[in-house]
Amino acid sequence: MINKVKYIIGKHLNISVCLLFALFSCLIILPYLHGPAYIHQEGWDGRFHMARVAESYLNLSHGHLDQAIPSVMTKTFGSFGYPQNLFYPLITMLPEVLLHIIFGNAYGGYLAFIALIFFSTFMSMYICTLKITKSRFIALLSSALYGFSHFAISITLFYRSFGGSFIFIFMPIAFYGMYQIALKDHKKWWIMSLGVAGLILCDLPDAVVVVLMLVFSFSMTFTVKEAKNIKLTRIVKLIYAGMLSALLSAFFLAPLLQNLLFVKNISVNKLLLSNTVLPTLSVFLTDKLASYSLGLSGLIVVFFVINGWNKFHPALKYLSVVLLINLILVTNIFPWPIFDKYLGFVQFVGRFLYTATFISAFLGAIAIANIVENRKSRYLLVTLFCSIGLLSVTSLNFSIKRNPNGNAVNIVSWDDFQNATLNNYVYDYLPHNAFKIKDKLEQHSIPLMNPKKEIQQTRWTTGYDSIHYRINSVQKYTAVVLPNIFYPGFTVYVNGEKMPEKYNKNNAIVVPIEKGISKIDVKYVKTPVQIISFWISVLALLTLIVLKNKKLTKLLPLFKKH
Repeated sequence: MINKVKYIIGKHLNISVCLLFALFSCLIILPYLHGPAYIHQEGWDGRFHMARVAESYLNLSHGHLDQAIPSVMTKTFGSFGYPQNLFYPLITMLPEVLLHIIFGNAYGGYLAFIALIFFSTFMSMYICTLKITKSRFIALLSSALYGFSHFAISITLFYRSFGGSFIFIFMPIAFYGMYQIALKDHKKWWIMSLGVAGLILCDLPDAVVVVLMLVFSFSMTFTVKEAKNIKLTRIVKLIYAGMLSALLSAFFLAPLLQNLLFVKNISVNKLLLSNTVLPTLSVFLTDKLASYSLGLSGLIVVFFVINGWNKFHPALKYLSVVLLINLILVTNIFPWPIFDKYLGFVQFVGRFLYTATFISAFLGAIAIANIVENRKSRYLLVTLFCSIGLLSVTSLNFSIKRNPNGNAVNIVSWDDFQNATLNNYVYDYLPHNAFKIKDKLEQHSIPLMNPKKEIQQTRWTTGYDSIHYRINSVQKYTAVVLPNIFYPGFTVYVNGEKMPEKYNKNNAIVVPIEKGISKIDVKYVKTPVQIISFWISVLALLTLIVLKNKKLTKLLPLFKKH
């Protein structure tokens, strides 16, 4: 029987690996299937992302397919038209929306989404490592070290920072592309473009840090003896990769830039990096299951990297230096107070742990493979690391159950999970002047915004890209302040007539009204920048598909002929 199983696995290795990772992903969510649902208290990443998903779900479940990725939030985030998705990409969260629709339950969809994230993380690391090392053992072990890492588990299961979770998926792709440009076939530069574009569409601050480390890793290869013209070609291809990444993600980057230039001074938290550093030992040794650290498992892996350093290829030795630098950057060893003023966009130094986690898993697997040559011992090690990872997941789950409020997590029923996500009052991207009136915005009251004017509000409703008011005024007013903040794209109609763009010092929309009953409609209309950048990204993607598909490339002469 055992021999038959071995034969089947050997004959269908790729399918077997997929099934193994699917099993791991299901086992990760298994402890969460029993008992209540968990939702973060206000201000935490989990609640923030769930509110974004809830908005898309409500739009799609009511047949508004064009609002799968809504620019403005009219059902969540205070329901005053907060343009959350213009500043923070949502596309990577769409699978959860679809899973919610399929399962018919928000928490069930969320758990399936978690399983999908871990499965994709395992597969991404496995495929990229296999292509680089040509060793299935190294690929399997690196996937286990990566997917079950302390940092990956904390980010996905506790902090629920889903932008960060998807960073783990696209980072191996970006790294493999960088590896091809730097050391192998530079004609495969476009792979890095796909990885970097994916990183950008996950979380921009995380992406910036990871991409900086990728470029730094690339620069380390210039110690390798190689002809100057080849080195120049590789630099050019790196530039090509950067340009294509920008084009592929233009549909998000261009509207983001447009709104940042308009808002200028947003209310996003600006942290001093020096205040976010970790004590040196805390990078590895911590009594918290959920923390910004590599954990004890990470320490063990780094030990293997140090032990196996002498056997590394020169390129891997350079990569070890990058790992060391990332570990130093998250500690108080690095003089962060000097750079607080210039690198504030990073927000917190824990972001360097993404690169550290990836490199340590990659190099750790290679180092272990160089030490352990016996086949049975190798796969026992894979089993051991996977078991430790699964135990960590279970321990984290039971830790939350024992002390939910202490971990900033509330317990709700599965049925109440959806409602608990609808309102999230984190407005990082409000204009600074508008932040002082956010409480008034949430009241949706025109009389409250205009206390000295004789106005009665009889109606307030929301559409799927619009907000509607009905008021009665005793006289004509030239400037009535609405409980809505102006961003490029907002258009106001009073009794069906389009009003000119106007807003006050707090960035609140201002409109004129006539005496009597007025119907006011605040709508968001996609800007020319949004439309043009969308088609730029579509054309960039289609061009890449055509050029890399041999069958489609053969058709190009026909188009030229006609």
